[in-house]
Order: sequence, then structure tokens, then C-alpha cells
Amino acid sequence: MNFPIKSKCVLFSLIAFALMQASCQQKQETENKIVQNDILSICNMAIQNAIVVDRVAAPVGSRRYVYASIAAYESLVPFYPEYSSVAPMMNGLKATPLPDTSQKYCLDLVAMAAHTFVSKKLVYKEDTIANFRKRQLDFYKDKMSQSMFEASINYGDSVGAHIVKWSKSDSFSYFRGREFFLTRNNPGAWEQTPPDFMEAVEPNWGRIRPVLLNSVRDFSYQLPEKYSTDRKSRFYSITKQVYDTVNLKDSAHLKTAWYWDDNPNASVHYGHATINILKVSPAGHWLSMFSTVARQKKYSLIETAEGMMRLSSAIFDAFITCWYVKYQTDYLRPITAIHDLIDSSWNAPIQTPAFPEYPSGHSVVSSAAASVLTATFGEYEFIDSAELKFGLGVRKFKNFREASNQACISRLYGGIHFIDAIENGKKLGNEVGAYHIEHLKTKK
Repeated sequence: MNFPIKSKCVLFSLIAFALMQASCQQKQETENKIVQNDILSICNMAIQNAIVVDRVAAPVGSRRYVYASIAAYESLVPFYPEYSSVAPMMNGLKATPLPDTSQKYCLDLVAMAAHTFVSKKLVYKEDTIANFRKRQLDFYKDKMSQSMFEASINYGDSVGAHIVKWSKSDSFSYFRGREFFLTRNNPGAWEQTPPDFMEAVEPNWGRIRPVLLNSVRDFSYQLPEKYSTDRKSRFYSITKQVYDTVNLKDSAHLKTAWYWDDNPNASVHYGHATINILKVSPAGHWLSMFSTVARQKKYSLIETAEGMMRLSSAIFDAFITCWYVKYQTDYLRPITAIHDLIDSSWNAPIQTPAFPEYPSGHSVVSSAAASVLTATFGEYEFIDSAELKFGLGVRKFKNFREASNQACISRLYGGIHFIDAIENGKKLGNEVGAYHIEHLKTKK
């Protein structure tokens, strides 16, 4: 078939352009590449959405974040010579698989694959993560050659599978279905609280294997104030403090209590109707906060991965330590004491979580988080938008410690913790954070 000269010129031009594009792509893929620098922030949002849907307890949520974050970090370490694997420091974690050096990789795709491989295995509704992963793969597919695309996914998945296997040895599956906790009738012991009078949540969580801590028993803690009905006792004084603080009806206090509530299992009752309120968990709040900071400060992919790995590890271990102490002390909530000693009709402005009071979980977790982030990234102002999608606006903080302190005192404003649980929770969280700072090394 004969083509006009003009058509031949057009055809030759198209062929030349296609060859030039192929040549450029081949040239680009002589090196590893990054397409989405903030991919891990996007991945953590997918976990957050799954936690909201699954309505799991806060400690369980922290487990999903930590293994996925460790997988993402470990998948990137071989590509950054100045960073070290944390496998030798983590309890029971064997050396992570290494990439094929003959291949070139899209590093954020590697991290996304590792992160979602793990999170899909840990959530209850797998489709939540599976659909997210598929959308991301569709996005990446035309951004690189087929060989880079497949190599990146395969390597990320291999690291993810390695971390999933490790996660199965932390005793989580063993304690599923063994949540029963016998409520004691001793004065000052924890009792089920209104409005749902739920059974105690995760009474065995203190027996889960930490990722870094040698043992939760290595941390000392002060016992809570002894229960007393004497109006001159210190116990009555700290009970009255909660009652009076809430009864001030200070709008700023109430907004702070709601902002840091972070109870993924909260519910509101209207007559016979029960409405479940969707909220982020403490781990999700802190990781979302760090994601905002990472974007604002333009952290590199590996810096963001390191920050999330350190943060989620400290939070996970802080939850285990806190829960161990909670079920050792088995302490009553303010609403129980106030009903017994002051006002039987009183209600806290936020729902009292269904587990013993001492120490404050958010105080332990937030203090550990602030300690690790400050030691790793320093102090600077930032904006927290973690609660924006839940209708609670944004907040500006001078540093991580200010955010942590606000999270701690919010438990008094919300009427769910005594001041001792808050102050001693801070101390315990700072100790967990200090342990992580000293023992978790990421730089060669």
C-alpha cells in the first residue's frame, strides 16, 4: 500500500516520537524513582478509615499501625545506606528480605506495597484496604515500566509477608476470645459504667509482646490514691476536682475534651436508639498529626517512614505498658466515685471508656509520642488537622509537647480521669518514650 508523502512524514514523526519516549523512559529507569513522596500519609489514612469501620479498641488500632509502619520502613532501608534496619533491635524480628540489586524500583510503590500487604492482613474488613491498594496500583501503573512496576510490588510484598509472619507471634491471636475480666466487689475497684455498661475492654493487652521493650514489668509506677468515703480524704478531693471541673461548663474545656476524645467505640443514646459516633483513635490522631508535619516540613520518603515507624512503635509499646498497669491496679472511674459520693445523676461530657481508670491511656501514649517525635525531629510550630474530617476543626501547637499536654488534661475536662492518672500517666509515657529513644537506632 502506498501512502502520500505527507502521510509518510506524519507516520515517521509519530514513530520517532514513540522511540524517543521509550528511550527517555528507559533512561529514567536506570535509577530508582519516587512518584508520591507522601504515600505513607495516604496509607495511614486508609488504616484509619478501616479502624473507624471496624470500631476496634484503641490498643488494637495501634497494632495495625505499628506492623504496617515497620514494614514500610524496612522495605526502604536497603535503598538508603545511611539508615539501618531495626530488625536486630525488635523482639523476635529476623533479618528483612533484601531487594534484587539487578532491578530498579519505585521506592514509594515498594513502601505502599509493604504497608498495604500488612494492613490488609490485620483489619477485619479486608476490602477496605484491598480497594485502596487497587486504586493506588492503578495510579502507579502508567508511571513506570512494567518491569519496575512488578519488581516494586514483589519486593514490597515480600517485606510485608515477612512482617506479617512476625506479627503472628505476638500472642494477639491467642488472646482473641479470652477477653473476660472478672469484676471485683472491692471498694475502689473498677465497675462497668454508663451508658452501655460494657464488659472490660482488652484485659489481656498487657500480655501482648512489645515490639521493642524488654518487659512492661521493667517500669515502676505509683499506686493510685486509696479509695475513701471520708470527705476530708485526698480521694474525695480528687473526685470533687473532676466534678467541679466538669460543672464549670467551660466551653474551651469542653471543646478540648471532644477534640482529644479519640474513642473509636463511642456511642450516644436517644431513648431506645443508639448512635455510634465515628472517631479517630489515639494512634491515628498522632500519626495523622505527624503526617501533616511531614508535609509541612517536606520530609523525604525515608524521613517520613522513620518518623512513622518510631512513633507507631512507641505508641504500641505505651499501650501495652499502660494496659498492664490498668489491670494490675483495677481502679474505678470518676463517674462511679461521683455517683457514690457526690451526685448520683452526674454524667461526664464524653463517654467513659470501658476499662479501668489508672493510668490515663491518652496521657501515657501522648507523652511517649511527644518524647520520641521531639527527640527525632526537634521543636517547631505545626497545625494539627487530624480532627477536621470529624467536624472538630484544626489546632495550632508550639511543639509536640504542648499537643501532648493538652491531650493529657483533656481527660480531666472530659470527666473520665482523676488528676493522678493524668500526671502519673505522663511519667510512665515519658519513660516508655525515653526507652525507645535510647534503644531504637536507625542511623549508621
